[in-house]
Amino acid sequence: EMAKLLAKNGLQDIGQNRFFSWLRGNGYLHKTGTQYNLPTQKSTELKIFEVKTRTIANPDGSVRITKTPKITVKGQMYFLSKFKEVV
Repeated sequence: EMAKLLAKNGLQDIGQNRFFSWLRGNGYLHKTGTQYNLPTQKSTELKIFEVKTRTIANPDGSVRITKTPKITVKGQMYFLSKFKEVV
């Protein structure tokens, strides 16, 4: 959604995959391991992300937990201003 918001504001024509890559490359999301794509300490302190946790029951009876980073409203404002500096 943030990539769409950036494009809608004429700041950056960037898709979801390139935006996630940019976030990892600039230290907002972890790059490797079990924390992959989860917010770094820097992002947590800035309060620009929240993590949505879901529990999924697999057909074989096992349970899987997924964690998805979501950009907060404060984060949207942060990244909009960040990309305005670049343009």
